[in-house]
Amino acid sequence: MNHTFNNILFLLAAGILMAGCIDANYEEPVAGRTEDQLLSNVIAAQSELSIFNELLDSEGLLPLLMSRQTQDQRAVFAPTDAAIEAFMSENGFESADDIEGLENVLAYHIAEPNIMQSDLNRTNYNFIQTNADQDIFVNRSGGLVRFNNQTVNIQRSESGNGTVHLIDEVLLPRSNTMAAYLDENPELSVFKQVVEFLGLNSQLSANFRTIFIPDNQAFADLLAALGAGSLEELVEMVGEDALEEIVRYHIVNDLVYSANVSNSQTLTPQFTGEVMPMISVDGENVLLTYGEGHASATLVSVNDDIFQTGFVHTIDKVMLPVLEDE
Repeated sequence: MNHTFNNILFLLAAGILMAGCIDANYEEPVAGRTEDQLLSNVIAAQSELSIFNELLDSEGLLPLLMSRQTQDQRAVFAPTDAAIEAFMSENGFESADDIEGLENVLAYHIAEPNIMQSDLNRTNYNFIQTNADQDIFVNRSGGLVRFNNQTVNIQRSESGNGTVHLIDEVLLPRSNTMAAYLDENPELSVFKQVVEFLGLNSQLSANFRTIFIPDNQAFADLLAALGAGSLEELVEMVGEDALEEIVRYHIVNDLVYSANVSNSQTLTPQFTGEVMPMISVDGENVLLTYGEGHASATLVSVNDDIFQTGFVHTIDKVMLPVLEDE
């Protein structure tokens, strides 16, 4: 009896000791935790990234690259020392302090998701979300990956808790806006006036837009064809709702530029009507055909400069959508 009782006491004591050990040393597993190397360490280990590493540290961005949680994986597009030195020289900068918005420029090289080389090669991959206030636009031309329509060579990629891509260019957030473009081009002033009248200014700053803007002569031709002496008379003739439909017929919620267009490609504007505009390539000319049977056409002056939010192309006619009740 005493022997049995002593055994019980021994087992209880052992259990208490074991429980004490567990409390002292046991760490609850964290879902998604990885032992992959921190991206900050991956960058520090690359001799070609010493300047980039120093700048990240000086601007307080290294903490973004110090998480082991898989859900915090990131990709870094890290310009090499040679790329940064070339950038500084080309812009006449004596030190990094001369770079306007340096912290935001550096944050523009850090992607929120982990982007691998295979991701960039996907034909439907268009944007990289960054820690700056703007995405990187990705496109491909001639088998090369381009960021913001700029050819960027990835020299190699290093893996850790995410991916570090060593690149040969410094990436800059896009500064040009569609609104500023309209201000700087007086031949597009009528379109600007119509957009302001209809309260559609937000379309000039909405992400992932392509706007085909009729020039002033195109609006003059439309007024003449309809027998209207002014925009005010045009509004009286067709009404504000119809005018807004016409404007939205020129706005595509997608990116349309020379590298991703093809003959007979149909576009889907914000207002579709019954007939959607279609791209027609005639030699070196790019046209948009529209109207009944796509019988009408407007010449597109292709502009491959990407704005903060998309592309703007100028056209020489105001496209009139075919309405359902016509």
